[in-house]
Amino acid sequence: MKFFRRLPGRVSILAAIGLALAAAASAQIVLRPGEKPSDRPAGTFISRESVTVTNIDVVVEDKQGNRVTGLKKDDFVVLEDGSEQLVTNFFAIEKGRMLVAVGEEALPTPAAAPPEAAPNVAAPKTRVVIFVDNLSLQPFNRNRVLRNVETWVRESVKDDVEGMIVVWNRSLKIRRKFTNDGRDLSDVLKQIEDESALGATHASTRRDLIRQIDDSQTASEAVAAVRSWANEQVNDLTFTIDALKSTINNLAGIEGRKILIHVSDGLPQSPGAEFWKYIQDRFRGDTTVLVNQFEFDKATMYLGVVQAANAAGVTMYTIDAAGLSVDSNVSAENRTTKYRIDTFIQQTNLHAMLQMMAEETGGQAILNRNDVTGPLKQIEADFTSYYSLGYRSLRSGLDRPHKLEVKLKNKKGLTARARRSYVEKGLETKTVEAVMSGLYFPRDENPMAVALEIGQPAPTESGNFSVPVRIRIPYSRLALLPEGSKVRGRLMFYFVVMDSLEKKSDLTTQEKTIELDAKTFEGLAKRDYLYDVRMLMIPGRQRLSVAVRDETTRTTSFVQQNIFVSVFSGEAPSSR
Repeated sequence: MKFFRRLPGRVSILAAIGLALAAAASAQIVLRPGEKPSDRPAGTFISRESVTVTNIDVVVEDKQGNRVTGLKKDDFVVLEDGSEQLVTNFFAIEKGRMLVAVGEEALPTPAAAPPEAAPNVAAPKTRVVIFVDNLSLQPFNRNRVLRNVETWVRESVKDDVEGMIVVWNRSLKIRRKFTNDGRDLSDVLKQIEDESALGATHASTRRDLIRQIDDSQTASEAVAAVRSWANEQVNDLTFTIDALKSTINNLAGIEGRKILIHVSDGLPQSPGAEFWKYIQDRFRGDTTVLVNQFEFDKATMYLGVVQAANAAGVTMYTIDAAGLSVDSNVSAENRTTKYRIDTFIQQTNLHAMLQMMAEETGGQAILNRNDVTGPLKQIEADFTSYYSLGYRSLRSGLDRPHKLEVKLKNKKGLTARARRSYVEKGLETKTVEAVMSGLYFPRDENPMAVALEIGQPAPTESGNFSVPVRIRIPYSRLALLPEGSKVRGRLMFYFVVMDSLEKKSDLTTQEKTIELDAKTFEGLAKRDYLYDVRMLMIPGRQRLSVAVRDETTRTTSFVQQNIFVSVFSGEAPSSR
């Protein structure tokens, strides 16, 4: 789960950032000055049920595409793997406000309040990621669409709606982290209009390929040229898909409504599909050429994006910036070609996966539109007017996919739009996702009252710095179970670091068993358990993300801290 493409040349730098945890981390007992005993007795066990709530956001539309409001829980049917589920949790979002019907149970979100206390409260926060795919975009198409998006974010991103901008151009860069300042986002998008985009180069290589096919003496010669071109496209497409999945995976650990708007000139299901037809028309005696199209079909790669999005609760909206299509055969550079490119195959090839990714995640594909102002307003309607359904079911604790379907009872002419699958995530997967997302998005879940203390960095022989980190956890927050004259418990620690260039270390885990004399433990209510580690870092700004999980109760805390390592750390003060 990375927001960057790791290159071989960065290995040594990443290794320097990597965590060098002490082989034998120390655990000590100290008294925190002024600490008041916790109300909960030391070692209290909290049982955790394996029943979880699966939440689904549903948009309901009439035949004209208008959002339908006023529906109740009983108007919906939810099917998981074909079996109907009992909807136990329900609320509606109307005009950005949460409406909880009398007698209904709101979903357990930070913004939700009991219905009797607040029947009309703020909706969960919405986060919108604008993904500009400069690798596929032609500058003219991109800039036309971005001007619409600039106006939209200025008006729509505010209050509890936050936006983020990422740009893909063979490397993935966050151009603006989440903010509710729509004007700031608009300014960043305006800057992107002046940047290069590789879509123009892509169009040029297509024209060259057509000329190669026209000049070929045999079908085999033409096929070899297209195969070489298609392999290059597959390579770029593979990295593009990885960039999309990385962006989505880093959103998995945050709460609220999550929207990803992908702007491209289309993404091919089978790179080169229209050229196989062109070769067949050029060499009419060869009927085996079209078989190549199936070899290069990459639909399964896009299914990986869908699975990642549904697992992270991200709804995708895909925009084809090419807009209203013009027959490429009438362009000046193609007028001398001997045969015609099948524009239907070409367009279908570029649009099919955009539609699939959007529809499977509960969003929409915006195609054949030069002006996307209207569709952008529809996206806003989707996150300001929807229903949230929840149902409880036993979970296996494994990472397993499930099919979802949402239907409406006796509501002719209405359609329900929601994600069509989800991944049941195990505890380990959820923890890892949350730790990684903590590098970008603050997380304040800290039921164990974990605190971090950063010591003085010390230079090492390698030219990097060893940074001591102390983790404090009140004993009153730990669940240690009696075993004879002892009490025992087990903690899991997760660490990851990111530098100012957003290069991340590998995630490191440590397991620690706590064993104490039962009589000693009784007097530790006002004291802290300490865990000391040392981390190897390069000079500069770092962000540390840590998770601590009590394996007895499965309670997990997440904490983050910014660290600055000075190149002068550890040096003796000057005598002058």
